Amino acid sequence: MRKEIGSSMEARQRLMIGKPSIHRKKRSGVLIGMNIDDTVHVQWKGAAEMILAMCSSYYDASGIVKDLNDCERMKFEKIIQGMAASSLRCIAFAHKQIPEEDYENLEEQKKLKEDSLTLLGLVGIKDPCRPGVKKAVEDCQYAGVNIKMITGDIVY
Repeated sequence: MRKEIGSSMEARQRLMIGKPSIHRKKRSGVLIGMNIDDTVHVQWKGAAEMILAMCSSYYDASGIVKDLNDCERMKFEKIIQGMAASSLRCIAFAHKQIPEEDYENLEEQKKLKEDSLTLLGLVGIKDPCRPGVKKAVEDCQYAGVNIKMITGDIVY
């Protein structure tokens, strides 16, 4: 399924396969064709711990691709944990260029590559509680209910 992307991106990219977010997997991906050089890339975004697990390399601060060894993986995991401890929702982004010979199979299977990705980066998004949550928690506590968690996020 090929679908042109609108606006200024139209001349550069075309959406080929989209995989909507699956709630329990906490991620979503797309297959993008680059019109400029006719390459195909898979791009993923989602919960940082899920995306990090799909990566085997990352870009360093200079933009150089490096192998994601156990030591570097632990550094990223600590960053993710730090963001979570600061009440930030941590989102990661990753991509992979798909060799031409693999592209035909992907389009037929409608399945995106989920391994050997390159981590592009992490972002921490402030995600405050909705209005009224504080009072609802207080009301529950007053009624004798012991609140443990008010979000579905991972707690570190």
